[in-house]
Amino acid sequence: MAKALIEFYDNDNRDNIMPLLFDRYGKVIFVSFEDNAPDDKSSDLLDSLIKEKFGADTVFLTAEEKSLPFAYRLLYEITGKDDEFVIDLTGGSGLFAAAAGILISTESRQNVSAVVCGTNNCRLYEQYPERGVKDPVVTLDVNDLIRFSGGAVISASKTYTEMNGSPALRTEITRMWDTVKSVTADWNRFCSMTNRREGGFVTKKLSRADDKKTCERLTGLLKRRGIIKNDRMYTSENGKTYLEYELCPKAKTIEMYEKSGTALELYSCLAAGESGSFTDAASGVLLDLDGLITKKKGDPRNEIDLAAVYKNRLVLMSCKCTKPTKEHLYEVLTMAEQYGGKYAIPALICSEPAFEPVRERAAEMGVILIDNVLNSSLKTIKEKFRTLFPV
Repeated sequence: MAKALIEFYDNDNRDNIMPLLFDRYGKVIFVSFEDNAPDDKSSDLLDSLIKEKFGADTVFLTAEEKSLPFAYRLLYEITGKDDEFVIDLTGGSGLFAAAAGILISTESRQNVSAVVCGTNNCRLYEQYPERGVKDPVVTLDVNDLIRFSGGAVISASKTYTEMNGSPALRTEITRMWDTVKSVTADWNRFCSMTNRREGGFVTKKLSRADDKKTCERLTGLLKRRGIIKNDRMYTSENGKTYLEYELCPKAKTIEMYEKSGTALELYSCLAAGESGSFTDAASGVLLDLDGLITKKKGDPRNEIDLAAVYKNRLVLMSCKCTKPTKEHLYEVLTMAEQYGGKYAIPALICSEPAFEPVRERAAEMGVILIDNVLNSSLKTIKEKFRTLFPV
């Protein structure tokens, strides 16, 4: 006897696929009314991803009329076969949930059971015929959750899996952040200067009056920490001033020395991974909004500094080497809504402490705020993650 899952189609795909994390099914039957039925793109997405990720076929059925009797009739017809049917009462139209309740209470069908999924804590609650609680047996990663939301991951700078497998990379990340965290303003300016790199040799063009002093402060610090060597400043024939230096051979993550925020992104990703709260984490994640990766200039793309998975929920984090602002909060909240749906968790990580109005606004918006990172050890940040995202 085959096992089929009956899903009340919901606009948020996390509701649509939750039970598949807890058990294996040969088929998923999506039921809906015409006014909230999936369009071709949504049904094709669910069909392909469910087949690929869970090995199940999909069927999409609609009730002829938006009413309780028609919802009941559809469920009655579906379950009148010899297969085993599990009805998921999570999400979708309440009329179908009511129809399922009537079906279960009035028909003595031994092949029908009902469950509810805790979408926030990722647990499954058996409702009928027995009551029980299940933990997931399948874990989604960042790529899975982005795809189920209709987007796509184009690339990632570094994943925690890479960091965990390379002690040298971990050392490089912690050393670089420890070097620049006390001079973030200078570092931001240093990285914003016009930059040209050939192999490990870097040339920067100085264009502002105070660029020379900024470079002198930074090169002295970077040389002492063994990050650069053989630096020199010179003036070209046309009167332009340049800084030239060589990155030490140990430099493996070049973008960490070219983009001011990369050190904080990687450091935060390392802390998130080592906290044990997340099952997947990646930094510098380049995202495609509509899931259609093309080479066209108009193709909508965006980048999130840090993406992670907490209890099969997508967490999108923005990292800023500055004080947090309300604009930063709106930015990461918008990203979470676009790429993760209603269950995504937005978070903002900043190097400096927040002003109280910003802290209050973050709480009102539901954005998790981790600030003052420059004065926090790696151990402290990991503990902060464990507190905010308890296992």
